Amino acid sequence: TLAFEPGSKWQYSNTGMLIAGAIVEKASGTDYYSYVRAHITGPAGMTNTDCYELDQVNHNLAVGYDPEVGPDGAVVWHNNLFMHVIRGGPAGGGYSTSPDLFKFDQALRAEKLVTRASLDQLWHVYPELGSERYGLGFFVERGPLGTIVGHSGGFNGISAVLSMYLDAGYTIAAMSNLGSGAATLVEGKARELIAAG
Repeated sequence: TLAFEPGSKWQYSNTGMLIAGAIVEKASGTDYYSYVRAHITGPAGMTNTDCYELDQVNHNLAVGYDPEVGPDGAVVWHNNLFMHVIRGGPAGGGYSTSPDLFKFDQALRAEKLVTRASLDQLWHVYPELGSERYGLGFFVERGPLGTIVGHSGGFNGISAVLSMYLDAGYTIAAMSNLGSGAATLVEGKARELIAAG
């Protein structure tokens, strides 16, 4: 059932992303993966980004790790191989690299993927719906460092953050095969360095 009437409020939802992917397939007449390759990763030059099928051989693919601290204080590391989905999709589970995320940033800013009018829509917030910091698929932060847009994601043993400093011209693309590694770097040291000039 609906959590609320569409257009009356806002809430982040992975299911919403799955529905968006289904809309892309219906509108384009092609499958989601082919559409993303043809219209996003291909034009942006992102050669190390895809939703890989994990039951096939994929070269140069990192594995995620999570520490578990036992009662005696000893740390045991677990990989996420048996927790991960077989193949990611619109709601997550894709693979990329920091250089590819930077290529995505550059393609967006150069309007290679969508028009300026579309970027303005993606980066527009809706406070009247309770969405002061989220646009259409991008977080939006306005503060002393100017406007920052991007997205983050994570799962057991993996994390990623893309932060595009629109006014200052910086980009931070961080990925980690630890659950909180990327956010720790981006929200900590990288932001400090940018604030320091």
